Amino acid sequence: MGYRAIGRVEHSQAERWVILAAVRAFSQTRQFMKKSLLWSALLALAVLAALPGPAFAQKSYAIGVGGGAAIPVGKLSDVQTTGYNAIVTLAIGVSDLPFGVRFDGMYNSLSDTKSPPTGVTSAKLRVSAALANLVFAFPGTTAKAYVLAGGGYYSAKADLPGAKSDGDWGFNGGFGATFGLGPFATFFETRYHSVSRKESKGGVYQFIPLTIGFMF
Repeated sequence: MGYRAIGRVEHSQAERWVILAAVRAFSQTRQFMKKSLLWSALLALAVLAALPGPAFAQKSYAIGVGGGAAIPVGKLSDVQTTGYNAIVTLAIGVSDLPFGVRFDGMYNSLSDTKSPPTGVTSAKLRVSAALANLVFAFPGTTAKAYVLAGGGYYSAKADLPGAKSDGDWGFNGGFGATFGLGPFATFFETRYHSVSRKESKGGVYQFIPLTIGFMF
């Protein structure tokens, strides 16, 4: 009986060592795969950048910058007024297809109203966002209209002493147009943003940026 019991203990310890070794190997393999994917993506970008004009025409991307007005709507317009917005964007697509994707970094500064509702303190509201959008472009030559929609993460912070940023998820949708000007293009667009903030922190809020910019 004693021999059998010792045998079971040794066997159990061996199983634990096997399981720990398997978990460690899996963790190392996952890290290796992440690094491999990252380097593969960087290599793919480098190859695309090195391709000659005709070959690179099959794949297209553009970097854009812009700015304009940011208009609060709904309940947000009770405590904020029109401010400004700035955007940096990366657009990726295939020249023969109308669909594409866009990744945006946005910053909005909404001014405070001089006559807020009773009992409410009004201050400038700063909203930054990281967004991913699907884009559909209509046919055109030098000018193209497009619609886009998507979502992302929004971080809002009131311009008050001791105020903390509040991060929430939201969505956006809108339309715009691009106009070709030689090696670059201008774009004009407007989008509706709705952010799902908790009721205890003011509830859902919306704003509409009007943006004009350049794509390279």
